[in-house]
Amino acid sequence: MKHGLKAAVALASMSLRHRGVAGDVMDALARRRFRDLRRMVLTATRTADTRAEKVVSRKFRYLWICNPKVASRSIAAALLSVDPDTEVVFGKTVSNVYAIHPEARNYYNFAFIRHPFGRALSLYAEMRFFRERFEGTHRVLKMKRQRYFNDSFFGLSEVDSFGDYCTWLNTPWGSDTFANGHFLSQHVQIRLEDGRSPDFVGRLENIEEDFERVAAHVGMPAVELPRLNTMLGREVSSRQALTAARAERSTLLTARNEALLRRRCPVDLKLYESISEAARHARP
Repeated sequence: MKHGLKAAVALASMSLRHRGVAGDVMDALARRRFRDLRRMVLTATRTADTRAEKVVSRKFRYLWICNPKVASRSIAAALLSVDPDTEVVFGKTVSNVYAIHPEARNYYNFAFIRHPFGRALSLYAEMRFFRERFEGTHRVLKMKRQRYFNDSFFGLSEVDSFGDYCTWLNTPWGSDTFANGHFLSQHVQIRLEDGRSPDFVGRLENIEEDFERVAAHVGMPAVELPRLNTMLGREVSSRQALTAARAERSTLLTARNEALLRRRCPVDLKLYESISEAARHARP
């Protein structure tokens, strides 16, 4: 009981950050579900995590803001191949990067997003991959799996189907309030310290053309983006394999799941659609 009361007190001071938290806490306390209370505490101590890596180039004067699950490994590899002196900054927010490199405030900044439905499907596929392939095996792989499934996110370890995942994203515990970089809303992940979007936001679905536009703007030589499968940690041999995998995933987008994702990420959808519309009018 002592630990349960301690957990409840800790959460009481945090629950104001999200109105739905307090009810879950009180219910768990009333039912003496102290393990759940512990997991709630671990979740509630988190904040929206925008510390995905950034790339700073003094030579070409740009700042790239990584958006996880949006070809981030491919983009980083391409940028480093052009200029090996480019600096990759890990575990820092945009504000942190500006504090370290104040000159970057005047650099061209850019990021990429993808359709929120595709991003959710990609993350779910990765979660399933680590759950099915590496459960109870090598410690490092198990730790990677735990970034998504372990007790530090209340309710996520119980997720089984994609529908479960979409439902969980609409709970207080799956909200941006506590999110890590993988299921944090993209507009939050890429925004600058003053809340604005970057100078350029490209789309994964048009990444080759959009990346060429960035390269031309900063005077960087054109370079082909490698097709990297970050989940498997290796290069994908064929575009057909990726297309088949995406087609299989798309069957999970039922009307119910689409509605849940629209409810969870309306700003991301609006941003994506505005970029798509602008790109359509920009073409002859």
